Amino acid sequence: MNSFENKSILKFQKLWSNKLSDSINCLAVGKPFLEELSEENDILIGTTAGRVLILNQTKPVEGLLETKGGSIQSILLHDLTGFGALDLAVGDCDGIVTLFSRQQILSKRDLGSAITDLNIHSDLAGGCEIIAGDINGSLTSFQQHDALWKINIAEESAKLATLGVTGRKSPSIRCTLSTILKDRFGLDMACLLDIINSFAKRNSFGNFLNSKDLRRFKVNDHNKKSTESHKLNHQQVLMAGKDGNVYIMIDFEIFQWFKVGFCLEKIVRFRPSALDENETDMVICTGHSNEVLIYQNGEQICRIRTSDWPHAITLGDINADGQDELVLGLLDQTIEVYEWEINKT
Repeated sequence: MNSFENKSILKFQKLWSNKLSDSINCLAVGKPFLEELSEENDILIGTTAGRVLILNQTKPVEGLLETKGGSIQSILLHDLTGFGALDLAVGDCDGIVTLFSRQQILSKRDLGSAITDLNIHSDLAGGCEIIAGDINGSLTSFQQHDALWKINIAEESAKLATLGVTGRKSPSIRCTLSTILKDRFGLDMACLLDIINSFAKRNSFGNFLNSKDLRRFKVNDHNKKSTESHKLNHQQVLMAGKDGNVYIMIDFEIFQWFKVGFCLEKIVRFRPSALDENETDMVICTGHSNEVLIYQNGEQICRIRTSDWPHAITLGDINADGQDELVLGLLDQTIEVYEWEINKT
């Protein structure tokens, strides 16, 4: 652990761990199908056996649902029906997206290719749709019973000559990100960002940048000589690079920000509740290394050693204590749960 600008020290402590019999593909934290949360949240685990397991420190692992399909690639919790309870969307390697509500199958949708990512895209009018990315580079938008649209990102990118795609090669969708960004006139716009099989693997959005760091990237910034530094009000998008670098998108231009040093698989925004309002968000990085690295303002501030590569990662309030815990799913089939602490010095 390291100190950062405001003389604070971040540290993580392992609360508990559990070795599973199934391989871990994806994680989520929540309490599906309940309209009111009466106890702590559960960890939902998507496995290679096509099952969704449920885990809590106070009870043994149990099977929540079985899709009757292939290896689960993505799970998503959201109120899809509008009844106030969290429903569950599950995407598998057979290309099937299964929606569960009140512990029953609401619908099944066959997209034809292995699902790589599920997300909820919200527009400025308050509507939402489910977005599924697949291994063949297609994005499909749908609601519980209605198909909305489908587009092959790989084909469209090839038409624009933005990819070195030749022959029948079709890059897969790595991940999708629904967020609100500013356009060139300073107005909010709902964006759906997609990473295909290129230099980056995952993305995240948040208030990661301060005005001092912004001046490093904006050559024509009129305030470049200013010595003041403050957190930017508008959100930025980060991308995890296979080359071990974290990239940042500013005004729809992509810049290399900082180097982690190993192939990155996941990056997650982390904002502890103890952070001061003027402090920037942190970013948690995992990949081809037995460790978790946490950065703020482009500087490493904390490290967690693990017994194997972290393959899945999520944040959620598991203990019902009002703050999120860090949940890791390791390649050796172990779930690890960490709590955090910030000490002011």
